[in-house]
Amino acid sequence: MPTLAQGDEYKTTYTIDIMGDGLAIWSIEDRIGLTTQSDEEAFNEYVSALESNQSELEYFSNKINAIVSEAEASTGRGMAARNFNVSFDVTDTPTGRYGVVIYQFKWIGFATTEDKRIIAGDAFAGGLYISKDNALIITYPSEYKVDAVSPEPDIVRANELIWYGLRDFSSGEPSVVLRSTFRVVWVAISVIGVVAIIIAGGITYKKKREKKIIEEEILKTDEDKILEILKDAGGVLYQSDIIEKTGFSKSKTSALLNSLKENGRIEKVMKGRKKLIRLK
Repeated sequence: MPTLAQGDEYKTTYTIDIMGDGLAIWSIEDRIGLTTQSDEEAFNEYVSALESNQSELEYFSNKINAIVSEAEASTGRGMAARNFNVSFDVTDTPTGRYGVVIYQFKWIGFATTEDKRIIAGDAFAGGLYISKDNALIITYPSEYKVDAVSPEPDIVRANELIWYGLRDFSSGEPSVVLRSTFRVVWVAISVIGVVAIIIAGGITYKKKREKKIIEEEILKTDEDKILEILKDAGGVLYQSDIIEKTGFSKSKTSALLNSLKENGRIEKVMKGRKKLIRLK
């Protein structure tokens, strides 16, 4: 299989998208600079070889399964890796043109959940190493806030923690403790007289209805939200538009779409360099 030179224009970004149930969607994005025609030809040849031969994805999945098994033995917690996928893209940025290869998988049991908290880090029993110019990004649900993190990230954004290489993390790091910010508000209604009872009954009914709507919205899965957005758009949207409308990260959206495709709910069609998503 063809190989790509890993020089100054070769960068890797590791993104760990932690879910509320402790599951994590991992995306490993390799970005290769395409500065010459021969670079593009080499990248296209590499992509063609990967698409026609699943041995590279099989090698990746075997490697990840071994890592997850080690973490499971170290933590004593049930874990599994699922939904392995590899995708490709060519993107133009202000800094140049890049070929992108993205490996993705779901790590079940990556983090623990207890007392409205998500605790992640113990899966890194042997620590973690990030090479120079590479990056690690941990994202988390918007209804959580960071209670503790070690070591301190280089950049903190909304629901996003970023560390840059060169970085050699200690055992159990990076570690993150997230706490839910969701609060339930109880309203007591004192009723005096028949009129007050009728009014209160109307208010209670309205509040129950509103509560039901809120609960239904919360219970919607992320996949349901994508399907609903597609339906509202007539069944067809570009992947970039779905990312914008959901507010999900690029890696999370890609993983959700891959899952929907595997379940026969959508299909992907390449339109030039863009991915068109259609409901089935």
